[in-house]
Amino acid sequence: MDLKWPLLLLALLVLLPIGYALLVRFLPDPEVPVGLPVAHAERLRALPRFRELARQQLLLTQVQLVSVGLVLVGAVWLAARPMHTEVVDDPARPGDLVVCADLSPAARAGTIAVLGQLRALLPVLRAEPIRVGLQGFTASTGELLALTDDFALTDAAVVQVRKTLTSLGAKGARDAEGAATGDALVTCAKAFDAPKAKRGRAVILVGSGSSTGSVVSMAEAAGVAHDRGVRVYAVPAGASSAGLGDLRTAARLTGGDLVTSSRPMDAIWSKEALRLDPPPVALRRDGPFIPTLLVLLGLGGLLLAGLRGLFR
Repeated sequence: MDLKWPLLLLALLVLLPIGYALLVRFLPDPEVPVGLPVAHAERLRALPRFRELARQQLLLTQVQLVSVGLVLVGAVWLAARPMHTEVVDDPARPGDLVVCADLSPAARAGTIAVLGQLRALLPVLRAEPIRVGLQGFTASTGELLALTDDFALTDAAVVQVRKTLTSLGAKGARDAEGAATGDALVTCAKAFDAPKAKRGRAVILVGSGSSTGSVVSMAEAAGVAHDRGVRVYAVPAGASSAGLGDLRTAARLTGGDLVTSSRPMDAIWSKEALRLDPPPVALRRDGPFIPTLLVLLGLGGLLLAGLRGLFR
């Protein structure tokens, strides 16, 4: 246990000796008579009843002094804010990844590259409690692979989609306005089942960011994803400067990011793995039990001494 404000206790250690010295200095001299003189005082002090009462008074005084000390120490200890460190290690959550791929000619080359990286990442994902899904879109969105933890099926689906896109080549690649990305993001954000289950949900949006013919804007689509607890990672593929800005805005509105590295799937998985299984966190919490107990014991001692002196 440590203290948030340890100087308060240090101040107490300094002030206590000073207070004791002042108390001793101003106490009356025991050799000087105090009060009215009483005849035969020595005989009175020798009486058994007097001695018993004197012992009781001395005990009450000692209890009061100890109680005051406990209250003082406990109060200053509480004021110094005792703290203790607690390590919180939450269990890892399962996760769902939906790759939302732009299949239009402008984004085709980038989509093929990202799908290749996804296939290379599958052996890593196989060892994790992860499900993978695949959606493709141009003017409309279609499900290419429902969420599954069957990685053999996932690998086959990715291979087939890459083969199909490669066979299409760059036909129509100059048409950079062929994808309804906003509508696609809404569809992909709704592709997750069991909305009440505690799972990490992420959409990997690969595309140009174009929303020609899209009913929903990118910002509105990001709002839908955010409301469903879905994080969006945007990977630009054939994106113009305007499309790049829309992708960045949509990703950051959901707590995600625009990923522009040469290995986007590896970068995204490193972030998701950390989100699903965060490292232990050391939290500092108040630990007032012991000083509070001291204060209560001191108050109890004062109350007991007061009642004993009242009714004896």
